[in-house]
Amino acid sequence: MPDVLEAGPLNLVRWRPEAVDEVLEAVRSSFADLQQWMHWAQTTPTREQQRKALTEGAAAFDAGTEFGFLFRETVTGALVGGGGVHPGIGPGAVEIGYWVRSDRHHRGYATRAADAMTDASFTHLADVDRIEIHMDCTNLASARIPEKLGYRLLRVERREKLALGHTGRGYVWGQRRHEWTSLRTREPVEGTR
Repeated sequence: MPDVLEAGPLNLVRWRPEAVDEVLEAVRSSFADLQQWMHWAQTTPTREQQRKALTEGAAAFDAGTEFGFLFRETVTGALVGGGGVHPGIGPGAVEIGYWVRSDRHHRGYATRAADAMTDASFTHLADVDRIEIHMDCTNLASARIPEKLGYRLLRVERREKLALGHTGRGYVWGQRRHEWTSLRTREPVEGTR
């Protein structure tokens, strides 16, 4: 997986411990939103906890087992979110996740980032044939993203409630390698500019 993925108005750059203060600022400024949906945002991380997470994420990236990215605006360089490509959902499959800081919502950043991570996974991970995106059924903003990208709703499933906004019901969206077409090769999709 490349260290940098270009995604229109964003560059997705691999996790690095040196970004700890920027990540903490982004998480803290968006904590109320993140706490609703992200299991890892139920308490505000300390600087040491965040540095450890980034260090472990960088090591996993080097080992080729998990790929965490920070989202940076191409024009300003500002850190505006994060996400990653995660194993553990079965053979030949990965899950992608994403978040965007609260003051950058409604700019199409999550859609562009999910597109870039999907495309990179199919391009650079030869054993991956299926990608999934999971979210709580009430996280409607997040649920619009896989639909825009051509993912199919595979199922609604019972889920453990791991965040404040979780209801115990989740969507599982899926995309197959042979069906995938990146936004970069299609007409612009509404809400992604």
